Amino acid sequence: MDGASDNDDDIKTTAVASSDKVETLTELEEFSKNLSLELTKGKVNEIYDILTPTVKKQFTEKDLKEAWNMIVADMGNFIELGEISEVIEGNNKTVYVILKYENIHIEVSYYYNESKKLEGIFFDYVTSEEEFVSNDYFEESEITFGKKENPIEGILTMPKDVKKPPVAILVHGSGHHDADETIGPNKPFRDIAHGLARQGIAVIRYKESSIEKVMDKLTIQDDSLNDASQAIKYAQSCGKFNTDKIYLIGHSLGGMMAPKLAADNKEVDGIVSLGGSPRKLEDIVYDQNNILLKEDKSVTEDIFKAHMAEVKMAVDKIKNLKEASSEEILGYPASYWYSLNQIDIAGIAKSLDIPILIAQGSADFQVYADIDYKAWQELLEGKDNVTFRLYDNLNHLFMTSNGMKDMTEYTIMDTVAEEVIDDIAEWILSN
Repeated sequence: MDGASDNDDDIKTTAVASSDKVETLTELEEFSKNLSLELTKGKVNEIYDILTPTVKKQFTEKDLKEAWNMIVADMGNFIELGEISEVIEGNNKTVYVILKYENIHIEVSYYYNESKKLEGIFFDYVTSEEEFVSNDYFEESEITFGKKENPIEGILTMPKDVKKPPVAILVHGSGHHDADETIGPNKPFRDIAHGLARQGIAVIRYKESSIEKVMDKLTIQDDSLNDASQAIKYAQSCGKFNTDKIYLIGHSLGGMMAPKLAADNKEVDGIVSLGGSPRKLEDIVYDQNNILLKEDKSVTEDIFKAHMAEVKMAVDKIKNLKEASSEEILGYPASYWYSLNQIDIAGIAKSLDIPILIAQGSADFQVYADIDYKAWQELLEGKDNVTFRLYDNLNHLFMTSNGMKDMTEYTIMDTVAEEVIDDIAEWILSN
């Protein structure tokens, strides 16, 4: 999570509290440091005590403790404190504290009002710097592409002893991701890149451009399409690859947008959709709420009906948007939904004649085998350019499911199933 602000009047101070270096901390930084150390012992009572009454209505102390326990599950032992930083925005202050665990670092964000009461607390995994790998099979290097004033940083994984190899470009799901598409301790894009390169296929993966400056008017172009199109142009022009073998591998939202990217960029010779869907995003969000709430034993019938009525109203509003506004709907600005409304993914996918691979995990609780994968099959039935693969007991990251069907799936360190990578490699090399 980025603690910086676009406001030039904001003031940010930074301190480090670790085993080898200590700098002066502000009062709130010191306070947040002590709260964080209590967190590492599993204690949340001091944090909960200083939350504002409004925030306390949203969750109990028990809820906070359970959320923290989920975050640190399988993270290994606590090692030490990392960077502590403070951002001042008007009368409010936010303190960010990095906690270093064996398997990953965790960032705790404390949002204080002018009375030094906690307006909110947020936990997130810290994306580490990508590591370049070189071995007998491939070597990695940093690349940049796109506009000079705003270059996109990427990683090229190049197979050794292969002249002009085919190349796969990895396209992220929704949200802001690093080049590895790091989710918890897992790095699915790194797994795919290394696995494909071992089989003679070059891979481009990249850190998504910053979208902070356009968040209130965000579009799907800002979130996904622009960066991917720049990566395609790089693959076509850099002289390193077989330009008749440029493939897109989109995950989640990236898998949904892959047909659009192929239609807009004729250089693309084939697309892979991993956990994507031809349906509208708002319909998927509706189903996610409906299915997950039904499985939550703590949700009463009245709460379920009330919540789903709100979601239904939001979905209807999205479908009837006439133009973009500054209103936020289901966590995204109206401009985002409006831009998606202009794209007919199903129609575009049906019109494509390039090779298409549709892959889905049977245990995916975000995009559904019995709904979304089935929708692909019905839409593309009879087209001889389409291959379908359904993988038993794999989740949305194409890793083995632990059966939890919630975000704890992704707190367990794992790798993308070898079978999936092998199938993609075989498909690329045979097309």
